[in-house]
Amino acid sequence: MARGKLEILSRHDVERIHGTSVKVLEKVGVMVHSPLVSDALLSAGAARSRDGTRILIPEEMVNEAIRNAPKSILLAARDGRNDIVIPSGRLFVANGGEGVYIKDMLTGARHPADSRDLRDFAMLSEAMPQADFFWPMVGAQEQPVELKGITEADVSLRHTRKHVQAMATNMQEARDMVDLAALLVGGKEELAKRPIISAVECPISPLTFEHGLVEGQFELSKWGIPVVAMSAAVAGLTSPVTIAGTAAQVNAENLASLVISQTAKKGAPFIYSSDSSPGDLQGGSIDYSALEAPLMRTAMGQMGRSYGLPTMVTGIGTEGLSVTLANAWEGVAHVSLQAMVPSDLGSGLGGVDQAMGASTEQFVADAWVWDIAKNIARDFEFDDAAIAFEIISEAGVDGKFLSKRHTV
Repeated sequence: MARGKLEILSRHDVERIHGTSVKVLEKVGVMVHSPLVSDALLSAGAARSRDGTRILIPEEMVNEAIRNAPKSILLAARDGRNDIVIPSGRLFVANGGEGVYIKDMLTGARHPADSRDLRDFAMLSEAMPQADFFWPMVGAQEQPVELKGITEADVSLRHTRKHVQAMATNMQEARDMVDLAALLVGGKEELAKRPIISAVECPISPLTFEHGLVEGQFELSKWGIPVVAMSAAVAGLTSPVTIAGTAAQVNAENLASLVISQTAKKGAPFIYSSDSSPGDLQGGSIDYSALEAPLMRTAMGQMGRSYGLPTMVTGIGTEGLSVTLANAWEGVAHVSLQAMVPSDLGSGLGGVDQAMGASTEQFVADAWVWDIAKNIARDFEFDDAAIAFEIISEAGVDGKFLSKRHTV
């Protein structure tokens, strides 16, 4: 089989980035704003920097974490019919996540998002076969901070049977998410066997782990919940302005996150991830539409694959083009490159305004476009019959391909 795919890094490049990342972890270290997680890392073999502010992670810990991490992960659906096993040779996609407003693409009107909007998106995702799993598309903005995360998980699980990938912003929220999901599958042991939830727990660029997020990650890993280490560096603002420099830093952040999960529990499921992009240096924001963005995603996908880890580095979506498309094919060029990025998971259906908002019209348009664009990365036969030496030989004499059975 052959397949359309993107590559930007040579084997030598992969080795250089890995070597640089290891050097960063050993010499510079990471800031871990949690005494609990810091102490666990120190007990496992890490050390404090000379000034005591950073955790230095030796290469041996990194290598052991890579060895212990599962190379295949189940993202279970509640009904079993939409189970996802990664890697499996295809890209599974979800909608975008955590938008703060709803945008009407026809009128441009906006309103703050709440749990009712989240419910509607969960039901839409359930109905759309193009969406393989579900992110909480918008936040439950009407809830107090301490209830927002668990409300989003609850609403999502109530209204879709597909796998839900949420986020725990602290340890208590992680425990609540585990308890909630366990109720639906018959207990925590069953949940570890068939995790119907996973969690995006982001390192903060550069090289920092926020108190609540890292403790949430630590707790989830202990219970066997897959963790997605979505590093969201912004090149030129929170990481080096070059693709290579951002790749080295983001790789270091993922490896540090992997060590944290494996310190919590040996064999904890872990997904290598990056949502990094170039920065808009005039406005100080992310720029998902930058020409370098798919190249950056490709580099990170190659790094994750080099460790044998499942990856989530692809962004899917046409970002606000829904009402200007004459047909689905017009959006394919915008999305087709993402289909060839080396990634097992992707997200972004329905997102608008650089993922700050969400739109039901955009969700449907993105799904239609993705139906076509994903075929650019389908499997192609590459055996002797496909190479067709005999057909070339015959047509070289009579000049006819259309009449050949091979063509028919």
